[in-house]
Order: sequence, then C-alpha cells, then structure tokens
Amino acid sequence: MSFSAYIFDMDGTLVDNMGFHVTIWTEFLASLGAPVDRETFYRRTVGKVNAEILRDLYRADLSDAEIEDLSRRKEQLYRQRFAPLIAQKAVPGLREFLQKAHQDGISMAVATSAGLENTRFILEGLNIAAYFSALVTSEDVRRGKPDPEIFLIAAQKLGVPPEACLVFEDSPAGLEAAHRAGMRSVALSTTFTPDQLTGRPGVLLVAPDYTAIDLDGLKPCARWAAPGSEGNGNGGGAFRPGAPAR
Repeated sequence: MSFSAYIFDMDGTLVDNMGFHVTIWTEFLASLGAPVDRETFYRRTVGKVNAEILRDLYRADLSDAEIEDLSRRKEQLYRQRFAPLIAQKAVPGLREFLQKAHQDGISMAVATSAGLENTRFILEGLNIAAYFSALVTSEDVRRGKPDPEIFLIAAQKLGVPPEACLVFEDSPAGLEAAHRAGMRSVALSTTFTPDQLTGRPGVLLVAPDYTAIDLDGLKPCARWAAPGSEGNGNGGGAFRPGAPAR
C-alpha cells in the first residue's frame, strides 16, 4: 500500500505536549471559576477547537469576541511556559521520519485543532516547518475532530485525493475524523494507551513513536509487533497491547 501524501496532527503527534496543554487548560479554567479534572477534560475536549472547549466547559453563551480574548490569554500562557521545553519535546524519531518522507517525494501537511500562532510556534520551535507544504488550523474549520473537515481541507490544499493520504494521529477523535474523510491512519500512543487506539476503523498500525514505524510498506518494526499477530484487522500490524506507552 502506497500513499502520495502524509497529513499530521500536531499536539501529541509531532510534539509530546498534550499533558502540558491539559495542565494549562485546567489551571486557566479554574482561574475563571470553572474547575475541571484532567480526566473529564480529556474525555470532553480531545480534537475540539478552543471555541468548543470554552463553550462546553466554561459558558455556553460566550460571544465570538469573548472566545477570541479568552483563547488569546490561554495560548499566551501556554507558549510562555512551554517555550523553554519545546526543543526536547519532539516525538522520538520525528525528524528522521520527515526527512525520509521528504526524500521519497511525499507531500506533507499539518492539520491541527490548534491555532495558527501555536502551530507556527511548535513547527519553528522544532525546526521542522520546511517539511510541510500546507497547514490547516482551527481558523480554517468550522468544526473540530471527529468531523472530517480538517483532513479534507488538507488533502485539497495538497492537491491529492483523500484516499491517497495517510494520517498520523494520537487520539480516537482524530482517527475517527481520518476514517470519515476516507483516509487510512497511523496511531501514535503518546497520549492514549495502545489498547485505546488498536482496532479502530482505518488504522493500519499503532506505534509508540516514529522509531517504530518502517516507511517501506508501513509495517511496524519487529520489536513492536505482537507475537503471532497478523495485525488489527484493518490491513496492517499493531503495536503490542500492554507495552509501555510514552
């Protein structure tokens, strides 16, 4: 199976920062008088854009202007506190993976629920911006994941049909969005456990990071394959359930 384009989620997929995001969000919501525990935040917000998060967990009647102001304040806090850490937070094997894909002539895009400013902050901080010929951020979509809109826009920007795209994601909502867009996917267990990701429709394999993905044929490296396993029923192998997740 071959693909002409790769589409990457960002938070938790390119950069190991989801736990940090949750910390900032829960602190920020508590400061607004709307405390929420981490588990509830994960369950209700993964894949959603800021407007959806704020209207769900803070106030449903927020105006667009209020959403813009609150989002700006939260993201400024996130960037200020994450900046000293960013250089060490690339998901292992990422740069080598991107370089190999680039050499193979694969077109690449980022499709993220983050805003454009945060997206540039991460891509430039990791020194990987040059690999991507298209960006789709929260400003470009009306609905967050699991709606497929974000991935369909990315494919359109790359000039390739959805079925020619392979998506890299770390969340069930993102994997569902890819499937609904008519795309196959690779799941990274940086945020959720392998058991929570394995067997979902369209997922070719589940891996802990990019060092465990063989680009040639997109098979998991032998050390990550379950003994005697022929895959997850979706055309590919699977990361061994129960192995330590990052």
